[in-house]
Amino acid sequence: MSVADQLGPGSPSGSGSSSRWGARLEWAAVGALSVALAASPSYVVKYLIDGQLPTDLLEIFLGAAILVALVATRGLVPWRNPYTWPAALLLAAATIEVVVSPSVREALGLWKDYFVEPMLAALVIAALARTRARARLLLAGLGIAGLIAAGANLGNDLALLTQHGFHVLTPPVVIYDSPNAIPLYLVPLDAIALALLLFSDDWRERLACGLFLVVTAAAVLLSFSRAGWIALAAVVVFVALFTAYRWQTVLAVVGVAIVAVVSSPGVRQRILVEFSVGSRHNSASTRIELWRSTLNLLRHHPLTGSGLAGFKQALLPYQVKGYVTGSIYPHDIILNFWVETGLLGLIAFAWLVAAVARTSFGGLRRDRWTRALCIGVLGLLVAVLVHGAVDVPYFKNDQALAFWAILGLQLGLLRGTLVPPGSAPQAPAPQLATTAS
Repeated sequence: MSVADQLGPGSPSGSGSSSRWGARLEWAAVGALSVALAASPSYVVKYLIDGQLPTDLLEIFLGAAILVALVATRGLVPWRNPYTWPAALLLAAATIEVVVSPSVREALGLWKDYFVEPMLAALVIAALARTRARARLLLAGLGIAGLIAAGANLGNDLALLTQHGFHVLTPPVVIYDSPNAIPLYLVPLDAIALALLLFSDDWRERLACGLFLVVTAAAVLLSFSRAGWIALAAVVVFVALFTAYRWQTVLAVVGVAIVAVVSSPGVRQRILVEFSVGSRHNSASTRIELWRSTLNLLRHHPLTGSGLAGFKQALLPYQVKGYVTGSIYPHDIILNFWVETGLLGLIAFAWLVAAVARTSFGGLRRDRWTRALCIGVLGLLVAVLVHGAVDVPYFKNDQALAFWAILGLQLGLLRGTLVPPGSAPQAPAPQLATTAS
């Protein structure tokens, strides 16, 4: 079955006033979802409904937007698409892990925040993002969220630099609870922005993406997250592989890295601390202890792992000698999904990554703008997998939402007929290669 067949028809039928009202309602849904995406960092603002039910500001925005979108897209939601089965399996695995979790209430919160709500958002975005104008608006929402996260941290960094209060071994952070969270959120967005900067046919989009990259790349660099630096470099090199300047880009990235190490004492200090065995800032030794302890846990619970929100408690009997981290995740993308969603969830995530890669490579044969977005989605996978080798991508409200929202945008564009601003609708695009279902 082709991707086009799985995605179904690209636009609704109908005419007259009902069609016009339907289009207005869809635009209202697009606007509401864009606001919700822009509000992604607001998940840190917590509430209790009736003093008992925990929620956050992002969930309020997103829940309202999804409700509006479900009304606007009734009959248009692409339930059958290239990601349906791996996503359903991942959701089923997460549901099972709620049951086995030592903290069911906390697990339910993560279940809705990391799986149910982002997946629903992806589906309604796929139903709505059938034109370039709508996709632009939704991407603008993600861009605003990225600029909020980057701008807040950049402002804090610059203030501390002027006061000589910036310490490279303990970089400052606002909004998040760790400086590593800055590149974990921003670098996947940078992959999309870089692809559009290089391959979009609209100078306004290229300008906006260029400005976005200047701000967010600066925030990533000042996060002093070594894995974040490597992930950003990997994304730049990967996206450049689709241009005629691939080898020049590789040399430029290597050159910049060498200059940074040679000329910046802060960069050297941040790197060399990993060779100082006794330093409390040496994360390599603590990661190894964490991974050994996690593998010990998985040897005893290979199928279910720790359950959602249960890793810290479940790890207690299996900690190796010298383990002092107290982490709530294993800081490795394979181990993260294994302990949190069980072996079934790990298989589902691997299947999802393969499906995204296959769909994205198929999308490279579409029009220029869809091709650019598909290159960006492939870059997003690179960012997640590279940074995920030593950290925790996906398992934050804003990261999970951005991941699924971008997949929804991709599905919407592959499903719909791209209509550049001011142009007549194009003929339907050719079908993509068959994917697994």
